[in-house]
Amino acid sequence: MANKVIALFVEGPTEIEFYKAVIKRAHDLMDAPFTCSFEWVDMSGIGNYKKDALRKFNYIKNKNPNKEIRVFMCIDSDAFEFSRKPPFNKKAVAAALKEAGAKQATYITARQSIEEWFLSDFEGILDFLRLAHTTKRPKGTGQESLKTLFKLANKVYVKGSKVEGFVNKLDISKIMTEHCTDIKTLCNTIGLDCKKVCNK
Repeated sequence: MANKVIALFVEGPTEIEFYKAVIKRAHDLMDAPFTCSFEWVDMSGIGNYKKDALRKFNYIKNKNPNKEIRVFMCIDSDAFEFSRKPPFNKKAVAAALKEAGAKQATYITARQSIEEWFLSDFEGILDFLRLAHTTKRPKGTGQESLKTLFKLANKVYVKGSKVEGFVNKLDISKIMTEHCTDIKTLCNTIGLDCKKVCNK
């Protein structure tokens, strides 16, 4: 039985589906089974992050006594780069998790947002929305562009809400390659050789 737990703290259901797809793709590419198990934690945004992260970590720790727990906090950078007062102190949260017993507390930061990552596979999004491949990316941030594209398809995109079938249409390997540097620590932790994904 795996003695290591990888806990992914994400902002909402769409991100859970995305990171599950990343882990599945990693599993498909590896020559050996995982030596770890996974916990998927919906943080429901980043409000009260420090308190919620500690509470949810302690729940996982109690569920997995005597196991090594490594936490990956998947966040968007826009709330930190474009705000005079960041929603929480990232160093303090990581330190608090380690003090509570986490073997590792690492951030996976999507610049500017996870929607920018999704847009790395623009054709996959157009296929999902059944929009013509001549459609250009709308102006604005990743979130704004995605909302506009969904509107063109008479659909609604709400950040944090699950969009049935959306992630399944994305080319996960393409996104992993595009953002290799951002997810490299996660890949290394689960034992995936980066060269099998993007030759980096």
